[in-house]
Amino acid sequence: MKRLTAVLASVSLAAAGLAVTATAASAALTTRCVGEAGAVTVPGDLVVPADKTCVLTGTTIDGRVRLQPGSNLIITDGTITGAVVLNADSYFDAVGTSVAGNINNRDGYGVYLEDSTVAGAYVGQAGESENPFFYAVGAQVDRRVEAAQGAIYLESTQVGGAVSTTGTEYTDVVDSTLLSSLTVSGNAAGTTLCGSEVDGDVTYTENGGVQVGTGSSIAACEDVTYIGGSLNASNNTVGVAVNETIIRGDLGGEGNDPAPTGADNRVRGEISGQFVDLAPAEQQPQARTFGAEVSNEQQLLDSIEQRRTAGEAEAAADGPANL
Repeated sequence: MKRLTAVLASVSLAAAGLAVTATAASAALTTRCVGEAGAVTVPGDLVVPADKTCVLTGTTIDGRVRLQPGSNLIITDGTITGAVVLNADSYFDAVGTSVAGNINNRDGYGVYLEDSTVAGAYVGQAGESENPFFYAVGAQVDRRVEAAQGAIYLESTQVGGAVSTTGTEYTDVVDSTLLSSLTVSGNAAGTTLCGSEVDGDVTYTENGGVQVGTGSSIAACEDVTYIGGSLNASNNTVGVAVNETIIRGDLGGEGNDPAPTGADNRVRGEISGQFVDLAPAEQQPQARTFGAEVSNEQQLLDSIEQRRTAGEAEAAADGPANL
């Protein structure tokens, strides 16, 4: 009986050892992608080498994605079960794709999401890149969106966590739903909240212009905006305009130069500071001047198209990725 017990214990230990070895082997599996691939499953992590492009259609990546410096991943109708990590000057382009983890932008060129879902968060870290961007249209991000550099453009997008940007060029939220708060500070070219719903508080501090609701002080907007919490705008320059906005909480702020303007707002809470007796602007200031009057959205789309087209051509030249 003792001998049988010992044998069974040995078998159990051996099986456990095999399981650990198999798990470790699976965890260590990494697939290198250069070129094009279709509806296959990558059993583990995927890496795109430096200065190379991987174009995927209908592909499932059963792990995380790592983009090395200067690389591109362009994926359509795909599934990524882990996180996506961008490094310097790398580019991630996802259409109709689901990402189960976070998207971490470590000084990358930019991230483009269209009709895609992210179960995690988007985190853009400050780096040496001139203007890394996060562009989301028709997308869903279940957790937070946080950026410390670059440009943020959200259109027809839902974000489940807080949206916060500090020291970015601009933050534009258009026709979107933010289920938590919105905090924007130090945006040099200003910030726009147009035709959107924010369920929490909205805070603007030290930005080069603020536009909430309808108007054209920064961007053309014709749709009413709803804020479920309070709106506070303080120490902003160039101009603060709040028009046709429904605010469930309070409206206030100090130190804005010039003083805020606005009209046709419905504020259910207290109005204080420079927002008492708010009056319409006599002449809308133009916070952003691009010379050719090119919108922020169009500038980003031009950058995206340029990078995508070059990447697709490179991947086609490299041929099948043989995943």
